Amino acid sequence: MAEKKKTTRTKLRPVEGQVHQFAVLAEMTGLLQRVRGNKSKRTASSLLKTGPFRVNVVALDEGGLLEDHAEDGPFTIQCLLGRILLSVGGREQRLTAGDLLVADAGIAHDIRADEASVLLFTVAVGEA
Repeated sequence: MAEKKKTTRTKLRPVEGQVHQFAVLAEMTGLLQRVRGNKSKRTASSLLKTGPFRVNVVALDEGGLLEDHAEDGPFTIQCLLGRILLSVGGREQRLTAGDLLVADAGIAHDIRADEASVLLFTVAVGEA
């Protein structure tokens, strides 16, 4: 019988109060370790999934894809590490570490990692 791989997921942080802080560097490190050797070449961690925002850290290994993706609210994609090719609104754009893209709700986008990359996705969804 094949050994079942243990999946570890970051616990969602409860939203209480007006200020929230996350150790994004630690999330990046863990995700990069998990994505290496992952057949899908991608993995993600939700930092915040309550209230008006969804905040996710996504790691893509070289060649990793997110295809035909769209968000219900306005969104941002910040490249924290690496280099990606982003097709959004019919245009191709490259993002490298430090770049930020802001887009309106419902715009379909595809992402391909040119090298191991980490992205910070933020979506404004209104009060949940």
